[in-house]
Amino acid sequence: MHRYAMAAVVIMAGFLFLGQTAFAQDAAQPVYIVTYTEVAPSAASEAGKLILAYAGEARKASGAVQIDALQRISDSNHFALIEQWQSLNAKQAFAATDAATKFRASLAPLQSAAYDERIHSALSVGPSTPASGDPVVILTHVDVIPTQVEPGTAKVKGFVEEGRTAKGNRRFDDLVQISRKNHFTVVESWDSLADKHAWISTKTAAAFRQDLQPMSGALYDERAFKLLR
Repeated sequence: MHRYAMAAVVIMAGFLFLGQTAFAQDAAQPVYIVTYTEVAPSAASEAGKLILAYAGEARKASGAVQIDALQRISDSNHFALIEQWQSLNAKQAFAATDAATKFRASLAPLQSAAYDERIHSALSVGPSTPASGDPVVILTHVDVIPTQVEPGTAKVKGFVEEGRTAKGNRRFDDLVQISRKNHFTVVESWDSLADKHAWISTKTAAAFRQDLQPMSGALYDERAFKLLR
């Protein structure tokens, strides 16, 4: 009996070691952090300044690749951040700095909802080219049911990769949430809202939405933002 107990301990230790190793490997891989935050409508201007200042500090941090601060077009008290880091370790190191902790502390009293930060890896990321004028950035949360992860993943990936060829598109990325492989964030950047509207009016976009619907586990949550500057 003692022998079996010892064997169980060895096996469990092996699982723990593998889990720690996998985490260490993941922490060294490039990551994308997508954050949504909402504040009281009367605090929109103050929150915008805080978020813009945070983005400026983050861009100077070691391991930062691209940091975009966004304000929702339809609701000026809704904000988002898209952060690309060389590794999760780099993001965590910045999150522990005075600049990041003071930002969160200053933003907290203004919030009307929780600070919703989601960690992603790249599923299909294409080249990002500078947008002209005042670009429109679209963030879409896509959720497929667990039994449809494989076809759902392929469907979203194909849609994103075809969208990169559309007129006026500057960025079209498919990110998968690390903790939930059936949750995706689609990131788009367009020269204008008219270009985005032209794309979603195509047969390709319409067919994608039709095909995705039976696989969906939640509402197709598409939000339009402008860059904070």
